[in-house]
Parts: sequence; C-alpha cells; structure tokens
Amino acid sequence: MMNEPNYMDQPNRLSVEDLFKKYYPRLYDFAYKLSGKEEEAEDLVQDAFVVFCEQVNSIFWSEQAIKSYLYTTIKHDVLNRFRHDKVVEKYQKQQPNQLLEDFQIDKFLIHAEVLGELMAALDKLPAGCAMVCRMGYLEGLKNPQIAELLGLSIHTVKSQKQRALHLLKEQLKPELFTVLLVSLLK
Repeated sequence: MMNEPNYMDQPNRLSVEDLFKKYYPRLYDFAYKLSGKEEEAEDLVQDAFVVFCEQVNSIFWSEQAIKSYLYTTIKHDVLNRFRHDKVVEKYQKQQPNQLLEDFQIDKFLIHAEVLGELMAALDKLPAGCAMVCRMGYLEGLKNPQIAELLGLSIHTVKSQKQRALHLLKEQLKPELFTVLLVSLLK
C-alpha cells in the first residue's frame, strides 16, 4: 500500500510560514469581525494555524483547501467560544433573540477576502503611494492630516491617492475594484 501524498510533499507548496504571512491579514479581519476583540482575533488565527500544522502531514491539501479549512476552523472556534465564555449572554442582552446569522458571516468573509486582496495589491504599489492610500482609505485620515504627518503638500497627497486608485484598478479584478470603491465611498 502506497502512502497518500500530502501537502508537505507538493513541489510548489508554500511553507506554513509563507501561508501565515499571506493569509494572516484576511484571517485576522474575519476573526475580528466575528469576535469583536483584537486579542481574541489574534488567538483565533494562531489557533487555526496550530490545528492546521497538526493536520498538515495527514491530508493532501491544495492552497484553496487550506484557506477554506482555516476560515472554517476560525468560524467554529468563535462559535465554540461564544457558547463557553458567556459571550452569548452579553450578546443577547445587547441584541435580544438574535445570534450571528449566516449572512453576517458571509459578509465578514467577503470583507476579509477583499481586504486580503487589497493588502496584496498595496504591497505592489510604490512606497509613497501605498502609504498615502493606507493612511487615507484604511486608517481614515483626512488629506490635511496625511500631508502634515508625511510632510507633503495636500496636492501631493491628492495626486498620490489618485495614482494609487489608478494602479489598483489595473491590478485588481474589475469586480473586486468595484467592491473596493463602494466600500471607500461609504
């Protein structure tokens, strides 16, 4: 009987460290949206990778399957924590008779994926463009604040933002760029 191939045997596979670096931002965002707590979100992502590492040699994995496995692990871990940590009681007091619904989970998953794609695209932008874009769109700073922090003119900040959007439009899939624009305009 031959041994089944596993993820670690695949020639083009990413290391667990590379997978962690690649997927951490989007998994953290997903976990944070579900749990509402920064430290808990960090723990959830780390725990999901620990569980994955324990399983990695026993199952044949594709990168898509790994990503799906990590999201599912986080989702189940959050739901288990809700049951065990009395978070359900607090949540029900704030919003009686309403639990986390599937459509909310899907919404958080989509947000996390868009954020992950955006972060990957931002990493490909020129440094100044990426910095202004992060500060303006992700951190919510106004143009004058960015200009002051970076020692730039407001005109430079505006042109860097325009340039960033132009470059992102070229890098991202049209539907992803549309979702990005809608979320930026809110």
